[in-house]
Amino acid sequence: MWAAIAMSLVGAFAVPAASAASSAKVTGPGTGPQPAGLGMGSSAALGQKTCNPNGRTSFNTVGGGPFCVNPWPAGKNNGGATAPGVTATSVKVVLYVTNSQGNTSTSGTSAPMNLATGATGTPDAAISDFLAMYNYANTTLGTYQLWGRKPDIQIVTASGQDEASQRADAVTVVNMKPFMVFDTTGISTGGAAVFSTAVASKKIVVFSASTTPELGAKLSPYMWNFGADPQAGGPLAAAFVGKTLSGGKAQYAGDPAFQSKKRTFGVVYPSSGFDLAAFQASAKSNGATIAQAVSFDPTDASTFSQQVPTMINKLKSSGITSVILFTPPTFNTPLTKEATSQSYSPEWVTTGYQYQDFDAFARLYDQDQWSHAFGMSVLYPYVDGTPPAYINPYTWYFGPNNATTWGNITSSLALVWPAMQYAGPTLTAANLKKGFFSVPAQGGAATGTNSFQAGYGDTVGMPYPEYAQIGTDFALAWYSATATVPSQVVGGAAKGGALYLDNAKRYSYKSVPTSTPKFFDTSNSVATVPLASSYVGGQVPAASPCTGCPSQGKTS
Repeated sequence: MWAAIAMSLVGAFAVPAASAASSAKVTGPGTGPQPAGLGMGSSAALGQKTCNPNGRTSFNTVGGGPFCVNPWPAGKNNGGATAPGVTATSVKVVLYVTNSQGNTSTSGTSAPMNLATGATGTPDAAISDFLAMYNYANTTLGTYQLWGRKPDIQIVTASGQDEASQRADAVTVVNMKPFMVFDTTGISTGGAAVFSTAVASKKIVVFSASTTPELGAKLSPYMWNFGADPQAGGPLAAAFVGKTLSGGKAQYAGDPAFQSKKRTFGVVYPSSGFDLAAFQASAKSNGATIAQAVSFDPTDASTFSQQVPTMINKLKSSGITSVILFTPPTFNTPLTKEATSQSYSPEWVTTGYQYQDFDAFARLYDQDQWSHAFGMSVLYPYVDGTPPAYINPYTWYFGPNNATTWGNITSSLALVWPAMQYAGPTLTAANLKKGFFSVPAQGGAATGTNSFQAGYGDTVGMPYPEYAQIGTDFALAWYSATATVPSQVVGGAAKGGALYLDNAKRYSYKSVPTSTPKFFDTSNSVATVPLASSYVGGQVPAASPCTGCPSQGKTS
C-alpha cells in the first residue's frame, strides 16, 4: 500500500504529463535565468524537427518529453571536464542502494524484477534495460539534449543503516569522484541523511529523500530531493487555515454547540521533526491564531494510546473547535477513538501528513469522528479509465512484461537526463541548479491537472526556494463514512472514503482559496476523475512511434 503511493510520487519532474495542444511557452511564475547555451524556448530550439507544437520533445508519448533546448552538433566543444566526474563524453553517476540484509520495509528500496519471469532480476539487467529505453528515445526521437555526454551509471551498496556505516559509505562514494549521487535507500521514509549530507558537503550533487528546504539552501547547489518536500505541509496548511478557514464558524464540527461558534484552532504535532514555532508564525502571517498546541512522541507507536487522553483533554478544555492534524495514520486511530470516549467532537482539519487522508487508513479511524474531517489532501482521487499501454514507457519500448525494472531506483534515475539537459553544455553543479530553477513548474496547480505539481526553485510558489521535486500542492477533500468509493490513486472500492471538491482542483501556496469551500456537499464533490484530467488541456497524448523496438517484435 505504502509502496503504491510512494511510487506514484517519484519521477514527476523527469517527464511530466503533457499534451501536444499545450503552449510552447517556457517561462512562468518564479522561473529564473537559464544557463548559458541552454536556449530553452529559443527559435533554434523550437525549430528542430524533434520539437513538437507544445515546445517539448517526445518520449513514449508525443510531446511528453522535456522542453526543447538548443541543438548541439556532434563534435562541438562542450568544455570537456567542466566538473569532477565530468568529461567531454561522460558523466559519472552513483546509485546508492540498500544492502540485502537491510529492513526493506523501512529502506524503501525494492529488488529488481524480471517482468517476463516474475522472478527477482539483477541490478545490471535493470540498468541495461533502462539505458536501452532511454538511448533509443534519444537516438530516434531526440528526447534529451545531453550536449555530447552520456551517463556512466555505477552502483554502491550500503554497508548498513547506522551512522557509522553511512559515514564509511560516504567516504567510499566521494573517493569515486562522481558528479551526481542518488540516495535511493528511503524514497518514502527519509533516506540516508548522514550519508547524503556528508557527500554533498564534499561538493558532489546528491539527490535524497532526506533533503529538507534548509539543507537544500545550506548545501546549495549540491543537495536535492527527487521526492516530496517533507516540510511543505507546514506553510501550505498555515495558508489554508489562515486564508480559507480563519474567521468562519466551525460549521462542520460534530458537536452542535461548536457549529455556531467562530473557529478556535488547535494543532496536534510530532515532538520531533516539526517546527511548531514556524507553523504558528506562518499561520499568524496568513491570518490565523493557534490557540492550543499539543505534541506527541512519534518514536514509539505502542505508546500512542497512552499519549492521547491528556491531549484530547487539553484540546477539549481549551474550547478548541477545529483541530489541525500533523499526525500519521497510526496515531489518528487512537486519537479519534479517545475523542469519542471523552465526548469531544470538533472539526478535524487534515493536512495530508504522512498520507493521513488515504482512504485505506482513514477507514480505521473512529468513523463518527472522521465524518467531520476535511481539508487538504496531498493525494488525488482514483483516476477512472485505463491508461493506454504506451503511457508506461517500459511497455511502449519493450512490450508488456518484457523487461527488468527496479522500482524506485530507475524512477529516481530518470532524473539524470533532465539534470544533464537543463544544465546546458557547461555541466557544473551551479548550472544544474540554474537549469532546474529556470524550468516552469508542471502538473497539478501549475498546469491545471489532477496530477502532482513538480518543479524546483521559486516556480512552485512556496515561500522559500524549493529543492524537492513535488509535494507543493494539494486538493480539497472531505471524508464520507457512508459513501462507497475507490481509494485514491490505487483503486479498490470500499465503504468510507474521500470526496474531492471542484473536480479535485489543486492549489499551491499562492493560490489557496480565500473563502470557505463547500465541504460535505455531494453536489460539488467527486470520488473519481477521468483519465484525461491528468493531462494538460484534458487530452491524453498519442503514442510516439517505436520503430525497431522490442515491443514491435525487434531485438533490443
